Amino acid sequence: MTRHGSLVFLLAALTALCPPAAADDAAPGRIPTVTRLVKLFLELEGALAASLQGGNASAVEKMLAEDFELRVASSPGNPTPRAEWIRRSLEKPALPFGIEQMAVHDYGDVAVVSFLQTSMTGGKREPAGGIFAVDVWKRAGDSWKLAVRYAGPSDGRGIVIPGASNAPMIDKRY
Repeated sequence: MTRHGSLVFLLAALTALCPPAAADDAAPGRIPTVTRLVKLFLELEGALAASLQGGNASAVEKMLAEDFELRVASSPGNPTPRAEWIRRSLEKPALPFGIEQMAVHDYGDVAVVSFLQTSMTGGKREPAGGIFAVDVWKRAGDSWKLAVRYAGPSDGRGIVIPGASNAPMIDKRY
């Protein structure tokens, strides 16, 4: 695929994954703006999601730091390591979702990105539920690598976090 074709594919995937907010959600006369960093990380998060949905393990691996881990709110002391998260996420990819309410905190070579991931059915956002995620991205040369993802249900109703480990808790003494 040519570079132009790849860009068109990426933009199409992002459009499908990140539909615009419904008009009735916005205040009249108010036009939402997206910062340069929010735009950049919307694209990165969208590319990661598209690679997972498409079963593209090599693309996913390129976007993750070697020491990536997932930490889920329901079991914060039991991280899911990189290889297991990739395997689980590709075995049963998340349903299509939208990304909302993204915030990016830039700390030079580290960016902390938080967002609400909402399920999509027929191109429309589900009325209840969602996952609140905080992703820590580290600069790696001219690109960014996802170092750690913290995730939990946004509404407190035990939503399954895609790729999360169901392994028993390890009792750690401090």
